[in-house]
Amino acid sequence: MRRPIAILGLAMSLLVTPGWAEPPRTIIAYQPMTAEGLAAGNPFEAWFVLDVSLNPAVPGYALPAGATFRFTFPAAFTPQPDGHPEAVLLYGWPQKAAPVPFTVGLDPSDPRTIVLRLDAPFPAEPPERPGLKAIHVRMGPRNPAQTGEYPIAIQLGNAGGLSGNTQALVRITPTAVPLIAAYNQLHDGRDEDWQAVKPGAQVVLPLDWLVTLPGEARAAITLRKGPTGDLDILRDGHAIGSIDARGVPVTLTPVQFGPGFARLGIVRAQVTAGPTPGVAAIEAQLQGGPSYTLHLTIKE
Repeated sequence: MRRPIAILGLAMSLLVTPGWAEPPRTIIAYQPMTAEGLAAGNPFEAWFVLDVSLNPAVPGYALPAGATFRFTFPAAFTPQPDGHPEAVLLYGWPQKAAPVPFTVGLDPSDPRTIVLRLDAPFPAEPPERPGLKAIHVRMGPRNPAQTGEYPIAIQLGNAGGLSGNTQALVRITPTAVPLIAAYNQLHDGRDEDWQAVKPGAQVVLPLDWLVTLPGEARAAITLRKGPTGDLDILRDGHAIGSIDARGVPVTLTPVQFGPGFARLGIVRAQVTAGPTPGVAAIEAQLQGGPSYTLHLTIKE
């Protein structure tokens, strides 16, 4: 049996696979640093998120050398036969590529199919290298001009019991949407999500987010403490979103960056655990965009 779990702040549930005797089910999520890749008429760029918890303590998929993913886009997508698709293998958090060699390119007989092949085994060794949990694909075929949901066929081959066929739905929007997501680069790619902390203590890594506002000029993105303990996300002093916490109590404190980071759209909050053991979910969302959730485990 598979059981539902929460993944990131994608406002959806995936499923954990204890036996792994079938190909992983997949959702398509925004690439954390751009929302352009799921907008109508733009080259496709997104994350294929596999059906396993992004908690780094939970093992992801271990795959052998030669395992091959084939991503076949429907006819509504315009092929780019002279293009060169790119990919990143991920442990499940941004700005942390897995150091496993692979090749990626177009199928010579079908320019709507991107083929990714592992040149070495992909181990699952949590928590630092928990296994394959997501694949970032960019420079794909051009998205349809018509908005809506489209199925992308996914074939996994040469992967033992995981081999087989599945599909994932991609939702194409009229234009790029406002986006906020974890920004781990200031921590050398270390994962801010699912940190463990004792009651009353601060997290080791403060939480950083990157705010992306397509097509909108700005001078600065900052955070402000709200009246109920949540944080307001401000663009030039005007509220455009919020960060709040659910689950066991925690305290969110905005950390003021200098103008350079503010103009880049990077914001930071320090988190202090409350007295109650459990899990806190810290959810960030911009008006008109998807939510993004980070987790904090409080335990003695």
